[in-house]
Parts: sequence; C-alpha cells; structure tokens
Amino acid sequence: MLKKRYLLIFTILALCFLLPAGCGEEQVVPAEEPIADLDEVDSNEKIETVTVTDQMGREVVFEGIPEHIISMSPSNTEVSFALGLGERIVGVTEYCNYPPEAQEREIIGGFSTPNIELIVEMQPDLVLASTIHEEEVPRLEELGIPVLVVESSTLQDLYTSIALVARVTGVVDAGEVLINSMQEEIAALQTVVADIPEDDRIRVYYEVYSDPLMTAGKDAFITEIIALAGGVSIFGDVEESYPQISAEVVAEREPQVILYPDYHGTADLVIESMTERPGWESIPAVIENRVYAVSDDAFARPGPRAVEAVAEAAKIFYPELFQ
Repeated sequence: MLKKRYLLIFTILALCFLLPAGCGEEQVVPAEEPIADLDEVDSNEKIETVTVTDQMGREVVFEGIPEHIISMSPSNTEVSFALGLGERIVGVTEYCNYPPEAQEREIIGGFSTPNIELIVEMQPDLVLASTIHEEEVPRLEELGIPVLVVESSTLQDLYTSIALVARVTGVVDAGEVLINSMQEEIAALQTVVADIPEDDRIRVYYEVYSDPLMTAGKDAFITEIIALAGGVSIFGDVEESYPQISAEVVAEREPQVILYPDYHGTADLVIESMTERPGWESIPAVIENRVYAVSDDAFARPGPRAVEAVAEAAKIFYPELFQ
C-alpha cells in the first residue's frame, strides 16, 4: 500500500515537469515575433527615393540608383561623363562625340530622332532627355522607363543640369566638385579681363553658319561665352537666339574679331570666302587677320567644356593679358 502511494506521488511530480506550463502558477509564454524577409529588408535599404523638378517643369520621382543610363543629347552625355558616370552610360546619340569613350556606346538614333523601340529593348533605368524630346518623354514613361529632362541655354542652367543629374544618379559630391571647379576657373578668367573698360572691349562676330549667314543672338549660349571672355557680340542685341543676317550688316558693325566653327580642313576655304563678301575687305578683323576657327562643340554645346571655350575666347581677344 505504501509502495503504491509513493508510486502515485512520483507519477504526479513527473507529469508536472513534462507538461508545458509546469505545475502551480500559470506561465505566460511570449508569442513569437514574425521574422522579416531578409531579402526584402536588404532591397529596401538599397532603395533611395529622389524627387526633383526637372527642366521641363515636371516633378519626377526616381527610386533607386540608376545603373544603366541612356543619354539622348550630346550635352547630357558630356555632363554624365564629367560626373564619372561613364561606366553607367549604355546608349548615346550619333552626335555624342565627346568624350571619345562616348562613341563606344550603343547608338540609339539622332538627337531629334531617337529610336524609342531600341531604347525600350535596352531596358535602361534612366533616360536623360532634353526639351526637344517633348513627344518622346511621355511615351517612354508610359513604357515604365524613368526620364529626367535637363536642358541648358545659359551657364546657370548648366549648373542646375549638373546638380540634377548628380542628385538623381547618387553622385551629389561629384556634382558639387564639378560646379565649383567650373565657377572658380571662369571667375579667374574674368578677373584677368575685369579692368577693360566697356568701350574698349573687343567687338566679336561669331559665324554659326555660312549659307545662309547665321550668327548667335542675345540668348545664345555662344553670346554668353563671348561676354564671359570680355568680348561684346555685335549681334548680342538681337532677340532671336540664332538669327539669319546679311554680309552687309556684319560689315556695318565692324567686328574686330571673327570666330567660326572649326570643321577640320576648312579654315583656308572659310577665310577665302569671307574676304570675297561685299564690304568685308574693310572689316577690322579681316584687315588685321583676326579670323579664328574655334571648337564648335565647346562654344555652342552647354557642357563642362564651356570653361575651355571662355579661356580660348579670352586668349584670342586679349592675347597680351595671357602671355
């Protein structure tokens, strides 16, 4: 009988240890917290949402850092490479000729005639467009391709363009360095020509095209380059950016320096044709042989090489100040 009582007590104690709650007071077992999906956490940490207002006035939201970029304009291509994004550029236009590495990328068409089907096939995660692509931008966005529109007609616009591209591509520091460097170099050049009285500044004619004659007007990027270099464009009072003009009007305005785009191997022909124009034999620039071929892209294309254009122009206008 005694043995049976001990056996019963032992059985009860054993059950107390084996049961989940034990014996005595009720035990509270904490509920397990859900385990997060590690892949989801990692991907979320890599995504950065950037909201900007581009130069078409659109508020655009970009998610993540783009790794495959297509540039639909030569200016945007130059800006991208100057920001160190060359490895990410997978497509450019047939006019994107600088830097030389840009010509190694796949061609997606012309500046004003991009091949939308090819762009879609390439599956970029960012397209850099210009205001000329007003029709292509919505088409690309409808197809799920993020587009940033950047367009510059002034140096200040260019700084904004650089900052926008740098922000969206995650290279803000590189953008600040590039902008600061450009501003410092141009400021240094302007310091050299700053003391030249307004009336003594070189009068400049820039020939954009010869047939028909076309020049740079008030709002042209070329006109700003000339002004920053200490010169005065003789057609800087014309509202149209690239007006057609006559040979007679050029002669009447008596430019002291003539600049024209450097198309390789054409310098002698251009100068010869200029001297044959009515009244041009009496133009100061022609008499003094101050007719110069300059880098068309650097002068006319809003990009980081604008600094080189200002330096080139200033040294042509005032060589004595840069000896």
